[in-house]
Formats: sequence, structure tokens, C-alpha cells
Amino acid sequence: EKDDRGMRIRIGSSQKKNSAAGSNDNKNTMMVSKKNNSTQSVIQSLMLFALGAFATSLFYKMQGTAYHRSRGNKREPGNAWTLAITMTFSDESDLQYILDEWKMVTKYCQENEPFLLHYEGGKMDSDPLKLHMLERYASKDDYLNKHKQGSEFLKFRPKLKKLQDEGKVTIEGYSYQELGIGFV
Repeated sequence: EKDDRGMRIRIGSSQKKNSAAGSNDNKNTMMVSKKNNSTQSVIQSLMLFALGAFATSLFYKMQGTAYHRSRGNKREPGNAWTLAITMTFSDESDLQYILDEWKMVTKYCQENEPFLLHYEGGKMDSDPLKLHMLERYASKDDYLNKHKQGSEFLKFRPKLKKLQDEGKVTIEGYSYQELGIGFV
């Protein structure tokens, strides 16, 4: 026999024509039908779960590109606000001290500041006592009202200010609003 979906089902080892056998045939048909419905329900549930997981994945992928983050995603030009700073140290040990202290700030920012798109430092080729920092934010407001209020930044900034006040480091910088023209 075939069920309503056209699947072949075997009801038993023998098919009798009497009413008792017919009753057993109906019970067996119902059991097979219940098993098929149960299997179909599990398959539908798995398909819905997979569809939900795919949709969630797609949503988070789109969230990551909204800010043009460079961590794990392809970075694209946008209209971010960027701050570029050059620090010139009088001594290698002070430069290294600031780099060591800055590691905690970067870890905090990476974990807690999704609006911070790019946060990187590097030594200048022409002068190993010059440290260049590039900071890229979703907006200037994020820098002024969120980043500068972060707990690790508030611990770090006085250490750098102390070196400035002692004449051990000078800081120069500039900022700009991206135009969204170009490529990275």
C-alpha cells in the first residue's frame, strides 16, 4: 500500500481478509503514519533551526560591516572620524613603558568599544623614538563621550600626562572626518 504522500508501506507479514485482520491492518497503518509524521516533524524542526541559525549569522555579519570594523571583516572606506597622533619620546624606556600600559587600553577597547573601528600604534621608520597612533571611530561623539570615559583610558591618560609634564614626551596630532571616497 501507499500512504497519502505516495510512500510504500508494509503493514504486516500477511494480509487476511477477515474483519480481525482488517482491524490489525488499520492499527499498523496508523502506527506507520504516526512514525512518518514524527519523523517529518523532526525534519521540519531541524530545517527551521538551520534557517534561524543562518538568519542570525547573516544579521551579525551585516552588523559587523555597519561600522566597517577591521577585526575579522574586510574594512571599507566610510565616514568615520579619525584621530592621528605622533608622540616623540626622549628615552626608549619611556616609550616602552607607554606601550606596555597601552596594551591594557587596547584590550579593553577591543572588548568594550564596538564604535572604535581601528586602534593601532607603530614606530616611525625615520625615528625609533616616535610613536604614531591611528584611531578611527564611528563618530567624533563616540571618541569624546564614550572612549575618553572608558575605565582603562582614564587609568592610562594620567600616566602619559605625567611624562608630558616632565618633558619626556611631546604629542602632536590632527583629526579628520572621512569622506567615504577611496579604498582601503
